[in-house]
Amino acid sequence: MTSEERPELRLVPVRTLTPAGWIVGTLHVPKSMPLVDFLEAPRAFVSLSDVKLPTGTELPFFALAKSALILVQPQPEELVEAVTRTSGRSRLRQVSCLFEGGLVMGTLALPSDHRVSDELLASNGFFVLGHCTIGVDAPAKTPVMEAGIHVIVHSPRLLGVTEMKS
Repeated sequence: MTSEERPELRLVPVRTLTPAGWIVGTLHVPKSMPLVDFLEAPRAFVSLSDVKLPTGTELPFFALAKSALILVQPQPEELVEAVTRTSGRSRLRQVSCLFEGGLVMGTLALPSDHRVSDELLASNGFFVLGHCTIGVDAPAKTPVMEAGIHVIVHSPRLLGVTEMKS
């Protein structure tokens, strides 16, 4: 592939939760592609630049296995895309998602005729939760809870999902 054939890219700063902890870096996403679609593309790794590993080590580049992604927390500007993708939907459901080492609770936007299970079965691996609370077990410490605007959840890493009572 020549440089003329490569798509124009935008830089998307993200925090990614992995089994090793939070990895911070920048994704290089084609300008015309929504972030969720980029994550769902069939590739084994995503490339991050300007990376900080959970150990504090800083690296110019890191190839992160997509199978290791649990949560992806993009910069707020990128979140407009997540909201736009769900703006035509008419029902909001409060859900709790359990993963090894923690949980995330938030709002899932659904078509009016869908149940939470319908949406999860139809997803290609990633879905967006809004107005989140993230709880992560910290080794030898008190679990860490934090609020987030939106996160992208990698469904294959989940142990389970439940709809919470409103």
